Amino acid sequence: MFHAKTTKSMSNKIHTPIILLLTGSSLLLGGCEKSGLIPYTGGDTVGFWKHEINHSFYGAGVETLPVDTIELDLAITGNPVDYDRYVDGTFIPDVAGTEESNLKNTAVEGKDYKILGGIVKANEEYGKFRVEVYNQDVLKDQELKLNLVIKENNDFSAGLGENRSIVITWSQKVMRPATWSAMRFYFCSTYSTQVYRIFMQVTGLKEFYYYEEIVSVNEAYVMGRNFGNAVRAYEKEHGTPMLHDDGPGIGTPIIPLF
Repeated sequence: MFHAKTTKSMSNKIHTPIILLLTGSSLLLGGCEKSGLIPYTGGDTVGFWKHEINHSFYGAGVETLPVDTIELDLAITGNPVDYDRYVDGTFIPDVAGTEESNLKNTAVEGKDYKILGGIVKANEEYGKFRVEVYNQDVLKDQELKLNLVIKENNDFSAGLGENRSIVITWSQKVMRPATWSAMRFYFCSTYSTQVYRIFMQVTGLKEFYYYEEIVSVNEAYVMGRNFGNAVRAYEKEHGTPMLHDDGPGIGTPIIPLF
């Protein structure tokens, strides 16, 4: 999910007489005093920003990177407090007969991963949740999957079901990032492994969220131009277009958006 910031400007003149505005405001205030504002009573909850994430050990063998830590973004419902609050998690057990899908775990706790938990720091609305995943030779050809859910504890009660869980998948294979559906507007409208390889080469990233705190829109445009320059440099050097190696556009030229 993406949190692009927006600003509102009031450029149009307001011609309503001031006396009417004041009268209307008084009525509104009077109505609030009569009925009373209902305070938030849903309790303090916390959830993940996204529902799935793909993490790739691409380019790193077991010896090079035996373990990696995945950071998941958290957001609270309710008000910040003046002390640190902690977030616990566990895997969602497979229902008997569950077929291979996003609802089925293929990773084993302790062997393939370790849940480190999360924290929302004092006076903050957002936090981080960490999961340690282990690199293994079997990941060259297969993926491991963890269906993770937030547990209720003394700091946070259970929130909305859809935000309490996230599916984490990892492998040594090149894996399409879960955020590509939005990232693609800066690089290439058609996804392929080759497109993603070039993206990683020119940005040094595996994915990004295009909002100001992480990557601004201007920075994303620069990344897009660098991607296009890399594709055009390849074409100039080889005298032939760079082609999609898989996906819906397999065998067709990669066309940068910038």
